[in-house]
Amino acid sequence: MNWQLEPTEQFERDAKRYAKKQPGEYLAVMENLEKYVIAIESSSHPGLVQFGFLHEEPKGMRAIDQSGGALASGGKRGELNQTRLYTYAALESKVLHLLCLGSKTTQAKDIRYAASAVDALCNE
Repeated sequence: MNWQLEPTEQFERDAKRYAKKQPGEYLAVMENLEKYVIAIESSSHPGLVQFGFLHEEPKGMRAIDQSGGALASGGKRGELNQTRLYTYAALESKVLHLLCLGSKTTQAKDIRYAASAVDALCNE
């Protein structure tokens, strides 16, 4: 069974804003998300997948940042603002929840939101 991506409404709002106002950061994070999904598809557990752009967060969440090599388009990433996509992998259902997307300045608020979203998911 393949992993399914399940975006929250908050992620969809954040992604729309980033795609419009910070397209470089948005593209870089989304390319790293794609790399992560490909890797977890062939792994026995998402926690075993390691990349420089992955960060462990509370409650089993992982943050995907904008860092890395060249873009798929062949261009260089250059100087991008620090950006984090907070995710949560539900092992039983093989659903990767896309919780929210934010900057370094919104990191504390984003982690609080994402943690509460994970709590809600785990209590469903």
